[in-house]
Amino acid sequence: MIVRSAVLEGRVPADRKAAFDEAMANGVVAAIRRYPGLVDVTLRRPVEAEEGAPPVYMIFDLRFETLQAMKDALASPVRQEVRGVIAAAMKDFEGRVYHLVLEESR
Repeated sequence: MIVRSAVLEGRVPADRKAAFDEAMANGVVAAIRRYPGLVDVTLRRPVEAEEGAPPVYMIFDLRFETLQAMKDALASPVRQEVRGVIAAAMKDFEGRVYHLVLEESR
């Protein structure tokens, strides 16, 4: 299984957190679910972090059967639509976003 994790490292102003979290949990996750070949998507938020850890606000994990399936999804027309939904939701986020592509075994 291939997991593409989008890490949101930063913060959201306190008065915008509820709206931001709602947009991510519903709008963005729903948009991501449209990717062809997607097995699952999960949204995770830290509840604790050890001292010195980076300020990760949330992580999206997109699971695909293969690396090629992930690449095909990211090359699909759906990606541009998803990017539009994400861009609209991210207006209150202050920080950086980066991606990790991981191989998962159980």
